[in-house]
Amino acid sequence: MEEEYMTAADVARYLGVDRKTVYTNLRDREKTGFPEPHRRIGRTPVWREEDLREWREAHPGRRRKKVDVNPPDEPEA
Repeated sequence: MEEEYMTAADVARYLGVDRKTVYTNLRDREKTGFPEPHRRIGRTPVWREEDLREWREAHPGRRRKKVDVNPPDEPEA
């Protein structure tokens, strides 16, 4: 069975961050603990979902705040 790999764009979607953040975490992995790519295909780093899941569980990080574009009307005083 062939393993499936995730590109930086896939990782960004999986983690809910920008692709640039994936590369920043990769560059700063000594501080962030971000997993090494499982391998490289050409110059493209790729990861296994299992490695990213383990990292996310250990580093829950900040979640983006959801902004309600239609907030409820406030009662008048």
